[in-house]
This record gives sequence, C-alpha cells and structure tokens, in this order.
Amino acid sequence: MTFEEIRFALEVNGVEKEDSEKLLAYCRESGKDFEKLDEMLVEMGYVKIFTDEFFGWDDPDDGDFDDEYMSTEKIQHRHVWDE
Repeated sequence: MTFEEIRFALEVNGVEKEDSEKLLAYCRESGKDFEKLDEMLVEMGYVKIFTDEFFGWDDPDDGDFDDEYMSTEKIQHRHVWDE
C-alpha cells in the first residue's frame, strides 16, 4: 500500500487532514505498521480502518484461496473416445 493509498483510505473514512498528516508522518518515520496506525486512530477517536475484520485493507490471508470452493466441469471440451 502506497502513501497515496493510505491518504485516500483516511480521507474516505472521514479522518481530518491534520490527523491524517500525523499518521502519514508516522508511516514515513517508522514504516507501515497498520496495527499501530489503527491504535493511533482509536486514540484519536476514529474507528479502525486498516485492520478491521470485515472491511480492512490489510488482509494477511490475501494470497490464500478458499478451500471450500470446488469447480466442476459440466461439459467436456473435447471429445473422449471410449472403446
């Protein structure tokens, strides 16, 4: 996530410009620690944005796929000869 994406996420979620600048300055100095950013947001009186369970941006399982999803082939695409 780039700094512009972080700025956009803060702006969309109603974080005031002064507070978002403080958070972005923290990111530039200490790196992108989304859990710490959310802690700082809660201390400022906002809701979590980055590590929210349902709508958060930082998804640690983003590369995983759904194990319950199964694909079935209804029609075979090429003819199979049976003897």
